[in-house]
Amino acid sequence: MGIPPYVKDGKSFFPARMVLSSMSDERIPDTGFKKIEAKDTVYGTGATRDSRRGKGRLVWMPWDALFCISRIYEEGNLGRGWRNWEAGMPVEDLLDSSIRHLTQHVSGHRSEPHLSQGCWNAINALQMSIWIWEGLRDPELGRLPDHRHLWKPGDPYPSPLSEPEEKWLRAVGVRPVGEAGQA
Repeated sequence: MGIPPYVKDGKSFFPARMVLSSMSDERIPDTGFKKIEAKDTVYGTGATRDSRRGKGRLVWMPWDALFCISRIYEEGNLGRGWRNWEAGMPVEDLLDSSIRHLTQHVSGHRSEPHLSQGCWNAINALQMSIWIWEGLRDPELGRLPDHRHLWKPGDPYPSPLSEPEEKWLRAVGVRPVGEAGQA
């Protein structure tokens, strides 16, 4: 008895677990993932698995919205070169552009996909911040002032991520270069 496919608009989609179960049984290197809760999930069928807490809920992601954002990546590659943004952009510029696009959308401008562009800039500001925190991009790209603490121009910039974000990333094996357990 196999896992039946999901059907949407007449097309069949097989669950990821079906694809994963057909993969080879090679050893996967330890990424430093730490189980956050010892409590297991018990299903009505009697099956059990470790808790999902701390792993993120990717199945809850808004896939139609992510598709719209993916079009911004696609369109940007046409004029600026393939994955151009990954070379490094200041987080400040990405956030400024995100705020500008979101403001245009809120103001009623629908001549461009401002909402998708604002989200593209925000998600890339987050990714750039992660790379800066990991030590994979120049810390100067994360130059944001700290208006919540005693800070003045010339002081070191604060971490580009919040403490919870750093904790979440460490829990799934993402760490700054050189930190113990870094994959």
